[in-house]
Amino acid sequence: MSSEKEIRYIKPEEAADFQKVSAASFIWKFDAEVDSTVKCPVLAAFDNGKLIAGVETYDFRTNFCGNILNALFVDGVCSQPEHRRSGGIREIFRKIGETAVENDWVFGFLHPFSVSYYEKFGYAYLNRMFGIIVPFDSLRNIPRNTDAALYTDEQFEELSALHNKCALKENLIPLKDDKKHFCDKPLENANYTYFRRNENGEADGYVRFTVNKPNDLVVSELFVLSPEALRGIIGFLRNYDGIAKNLVVQNQYQGSPFACMADRLDGVVYERNGGSAGRIYNMKKLLENNAYPEEYGKFRILSIDEFEQNKGVFEVEYQNGKAVVTHRPQGDYDISLTAPAAAKLMLAGEGHTAETAAYIDGVEIKGNADDFFRAFPHRPTRFCDCNWMV
Repeated sequence: MSSEKEIRYIKPEEAADFQKVSAASFIWKFDAEVDSTVKCPVLAAFDNGKLIAGVETYDFRTNFCGNILNALFVDGVCSQPEHRRSGGIREIFRKIGETAVENDWVFGFLHPFSVSYYEKFGYAYLNRMFGIIVPFDSLRNIPRNTDAALYTDEQFEELSALHNKCALKENLIPLKDDKKHFCDKPLENANYTYFRRNENGEADGYVRFTVNKPNDLVVSELFVLSPEALRGIIGFLRNYDGIAKNLVVQNQYQGSPFACMADRLDGVVYERNGGSAGRIYNMKKLLENNAYPEEYGKFRILSIDEFEQNKGVFEVEYQNGKAVVTHRPQGDYDISLTAPAAAKLMLAGEGHTAETAAYIDGVEIKGNADDFFRAFPHRPTRFCDCNWMV
């Protein structure tokens, strides 16, 4: 790595330089008038004063086991082609990890173009998301209704509270606490958000969608608090079956509410939507905020990580849903985890056992790690950007 590299957030007057690097990296047309600003903080690498690589960064809050924690989403990872493999991106990710504790980021996420590439920076693939395509004809058993209201910014507080309540039911769903997180100009961009209220007048579900005539009504967000809310939303969407043949619900996972409904329908097709990768930036804080079993348990993790806050042995002793976490530089352990392996076992919500974890790279089980696996069972888990960056 060149000793002359500097890693820092760009200044406003350097936005165009970053956009040029992005254009060269992803092969899109640079417009000097349009692309002279950036929509978020950009952390960049400079070599001899020249911007050679950068990433877009988004702070947000998310649910983990009923606790609201701070996280970082990284997007737009790019480098000038002639400066690739010079260490710029690696140094940017190192800077993120080194400053994570002071910024209170417990974990970070991104959408990987290559799983193996981002594993080098400690990220692991977490979600295998898929879209569900259902012919509208297969939804005839759900009565049509008009019990939904078009969202305007006047309902922001209500919809924000609804979304955040739904987020507490699934790990890693980003919270929405800003009006920019919702679309309130449907006629301008043909992107609609509707929500419904239950018999008590309380908002209990919402949907965001576009229509690609004549084939598909495409749902990008669907959040509900009850089976009745889900049936109500789907019944409302049936009003569009005259202009679209199929209902397409994106960003689903096995066991999600709509996936459970779709399992009972005919003619359903599943298509891969990609997924997300995650990394733990503060192991101790994650362990302290995990939800533990009621019965007593104890385990020791040897964390193999380049970041000081995550290096060493973490001893966890839990009972009654809580735990005491001790961090020491070295010592005996029950299970050893590299950074990607730790993310896979502790964030993905897959509920591994000692037998299945043995097939994951970066996992070494030295002693009896049953108490560790009991502390990280299967959990509804879904990270998606959910349009919170709009």
